[in-house]
Amino acid sequence: MNKLIGILGLLALFACDSVKTEYKDGIDFSTYKTFCWLENCSFFYTGPAYLNRPEVQETIRKSIIDNLTGKGLRFDSDNPDLLVDFHVTIEDTIVIRYHSQEDEPYYYKTPFTRTDEIHVTKGSLIIHLIDRQRGELVWESHTEGFLETPPDLSEKNIRAGIDKVLKDFPPRPQQ
Repeated sequence: MNKLIGILGLLALFACDSVKTEYKDGIDFSTYKTFCWLENCSFFYTGPAYLNRPEVQETIRKSIIDNLTGKGLRFDSDNPDLLVDFHVTIEDTIVIRYHSQEDEPYYYKTPFTRTDEIHVTKGSLIIHLIDRQRGELVWESHTEGFLETPPDLSEKNIRAGIDKVLKDFPPRPQQ
């Protein structure tokens, strides 16, 4: 599966963006102790050439491992309980902004509305956790937002983006 992973940290810049998390009911997440990457336990990158930088990839890899390790899981490439899969997409798009003549310095009433085209960059991050034994998705979280151009790929932003999406893992037991 393709992963455009270099822009993870950008999503952290938009604190108002919502994160949507879903998980399979009836799963006792406390039984999961180990994890690894979905691609044969190898951290795998495909994506835009401008993001294909070893320091960015290493920060992303280490940020995910650190986050999950901080939640009590251990990285295990021999016998993982969970497989980690993630996707990042980025696209340039146009947003149409509508405003009335009231926005003009010399306001006069008119039924016409003006529009402006604004070019923006939109990104999304999805992280999946798959139960290796069952071969099924048990947890998913994603966020999307408008990003700055050019992207700020600092370690701080990458870590913040990953922490944001993994914030609700593991889910609290239902009562």
